[in-house]
Amino acid sequence: MQQADIYMFDEPSSYLDVKQRLKAGRMIRSMLAPETYVICVEHDLSILDYLSDFICCLYGMPGAYGVVTMPMSVRQGINVFLAGYVPSENMRFRDEELTFRVAEKDNENALIGDDQVEKAKEDKTVHVYPYMTKTLGPFKLTVQQGTFRPSEIVMMLGQNGTGKTTLIKLLAGILAPDDESVEMPKLTISYKPQTIAPKF
Repeated sequence: MQQADIYMFDEPSSYLDVKQRLKAGRMIRSMLAPETYVICVEHDLSILDYLSDFICCLYGMPGAYGVVTMPMSVRQGINVFLAGYVPSENMRFRDEELTFRVAEKDNENALIGDDQVEKAKEDKTVHVYPYMTKTLGPFKLTVQQGTFRPSEIVMMLGQNGTGKTTLIKLLAGILAPDDESVEMPKLTISYKPQTIAPKF
């Protein structure tokens, strides 16, 4: 990149996994100097928090108009965005707040041993997925036995290329495990694939 006084990045974390986002964030922060500054457009609140010294929130109607707030501290800017309300301008730009509620549940049986499988299967509200492996060329995914329940959101977090999509496809029945005799849970599954399809 050529030397400049101002560096601008438009959504630098798009399509990057967590490790790559942090690496990109460190690189962007390393460009700061007493005589330079950086402007960054970002949607990921954690990267925004990591990168920023000041935040401007934007609101408006897509394709019609947009308004940029005065610069705020990082904490204040993120809170304004989540609340949907700019107190300094007495302006509400969203009817509802964005809140993150963490449900306190018993996660003891998230990963289970062989002795607990039968007990979990008796509980009709618990779905058990088995120990299984899947080999795709040189790549091999090993899945430990576990459970999930209705009204539960399970998040998979990991670096690109470590098997998250492969596991989803195994659970959805799109791919079969190496051992096809493995008993998969009987579920009705809606699968939305991760595809980038240009429309031009």
